[in-house]
Amino acid sequence: MKISIIIPCKNESGVVENLLDSLVRQTRPADEVIVVDSNCTDDTIARAKTYTKKLPLKTAAATQVGPAHARNRGASKATGDMLIFADADLILPEYFLQKFEEQINKKHLQVGSFLQRMQSNKFGIRAGAYLMNAYARLMQHTPWPIGFGCLYVTREVFDSVNGFDTSLFIMEDYDLILKAKRAKYKNGVIKIAYLTSDRRYQNNSLRQALKGIYGELYRYTHGLRVTKPIYEYEMGGKQKKATK
Repeated sequence: MKISIIIPCKNESGVVENLLDSLVRQTRPADEVIVVDSNCTDDTIARAKTYTKKLPLKTAAATQVGPAHARNRGASKATGDMLIFADADLILPEYFLQKFEEQINKKHLQVGSFLQRMQSNKFGIRAGAYLMNAYARLMQHTPWPIGFGCLYVTREVFDSVNGFDTSLFIMEDYDLILKAKRAKYKNGVIKIAYLTSDRRYQNNSLRQALKGIYGELYRYTHGLRVTKPIYEYEMGGKQKKATK
């Protein structure tokens, strides 16, 4: 198995380094790491390039804004037969890729997501992450599986379902797994947890949680597709008025 890690970035200087450091420490090294510039205006890419002697790292530039475009751009540059799409604010335990490969080989999974742990000193935020884990694990056994934060998909499946749908405002990650499920590919949640930032919840955790719930309800009542801005969203953790 050749694993390509794809990391979309929008102004992640000072953040993506933590993820790259965790990739350096992997007991099973990544075969390829692709950092995608999604219209960065800071030194994210310059900082990422300092890791080229530590990781098999290369960079790519998305031609349009948004995580779906950035992920598709990274995939177009990837040479691996297994793609892992990781948000820039994640930290992976050192055994992450080793255990991932073991579970894929054992269960013959083709697409899905992982468990998460929230990096926060607030009980409510950490509890919310556990609830989302339970939600994802439940939904993997239904016709409507979901995934977020960190996804895996084989190259064969990714190409078969035409990658991420760039017409969606949010939840293009959910949509990718759903398309694969409908195409009869084998999905599942890998029982390994990554550490993720609570940056979207630091200022108003209740408001962010309600936005998430609203997004879920909207998707389920609109054909499992969110194609228009339904609330403020900004890639990279910085909030501003959303534009499609």
